[in-house]
Amino acid sequence: MLKPKQIRPGYIPRYFDVAVNLCDDMFKGKYRDNEHHDSDSNSVLKRARLLNVDRILLTGSSYQESRWSIDEARRINAIGDLTQYPQLYTTVGVHPCTVLEFEPDPESHLDKIRRLIKENLQDGTIRAFGEIGLDYDRLHHTPMEKQKLYFEMQLKLATEFNLPLFLHMRNALDDFLSILLPFIDGSRADGLVLKNKNVLVHSFTGTEQDLERILQQPSFFISVNGCSLKTEENCAVAAKIPLDRLMIETDAPWCEIRRTHSSYNNLTKCPNEFYPFEYDIPQELLPKTTAKKGPKLALNEFLPIPLVKSDKLASFLQSEDSKKLVDPMVKSRNEPCLVGQIAEIMAKLKKTEPQKIIDSCYQNSLRWLDLS
Repeated sequence: MLKPKQIRPGYIPRYFDVAVNLCDDMFKGKYRDNEHHDSDSNSVLKRARLLNVDRILLTGSSYQESRWSIDEARRINAIGDLTQYPQLYTTVGVHPCTVLEFEPDPESHLDKIRRLIKENLQDGTIRAFGEIGLDYDRLHHTPMEKQKLYFEMQLKLATEFNLPLFLHMRNALDDFLSILLPFIDGSRADGLVLKNKNVLVHSFTGTEQDLERILQQPSFFISVNGCSLKTEENCAVAAKIPLDRLMIETDAPWCEIRRTHSSYNNLTKCPNEFYPFEYDIPQELLPKTTAKKGPKLALNEFLPIPLVKSDKLASFLQSEDSKKLVDPMVKSRNEPCLVGQIAEIMAKLKKTEPQKIIDSCYQNSLRWLDLS
């Protein structure tokens, strides 16, 4: 089992993953329309909590996903055991790639979202309006004009609530800001203005010029994940994000850090300050050294967690070996337990002490969401 190894006396990292798509089919065992295993979302959340992720924001990309995320967050939070599970919060909104769900009756669909928020706002599960925005890299999903139309329509709805914004922006900054900023500064002709001006531009992949323009807005934050850290240019831009505006996320099950990413070489094996853990693995389960027999157990490259292919998870969980181990991760599926890797990369890119990066990102997340 996992046991903590003290790296910095008296310090244990705390992580807030501000973007997890727990509603994705992969966490329900479905991969490209193939059923490989039962839902393992409980195990995913337990692994995250085991590795010091104590808060997670579940993101919704559609009305149905937003509704599902609210129900799932309530189910987990009702267990009432924050030693086993992270505290879960949710967003409500429609992603630019799925805004065609507003048609053929946009006002009726918008009213469904309005009611969903009103009916579920009181207990604090819903913490942000989103994921909304513009994505000009994927116009094959939704034409540009439709994206702009429904971005503005959802911002109008957001003015009815005191919720921060969780925003998506890909290669669209000019239109993104021209639509958004009048809701911030109150310059719209109809007088509509956001009550809560805290904004997160999540999964940031823009240029240095994009970053500078976003940072001109004092209430705007930026979060990064594996997709934000692919190239040398990405890493150079990410390094310039001020510490008081930075958050970290996985965007799981997407946006993992891969060997081909420029940021990959910044990662180290645990135990380290980001993952102060060792793992007692029964000797008989350790990988064999002889090529003839091959490895009996595969582990995550950096963490002492078993790793299996999606179509092998069900059989592994039924084996005797599984009873001696933490439930395995699925190969090539990102998880919130890996958010500490983003912190490690950012600490090295910014040449900042690990504790300072970890604590700043956590506190920024609380500040953006008006949490204590």
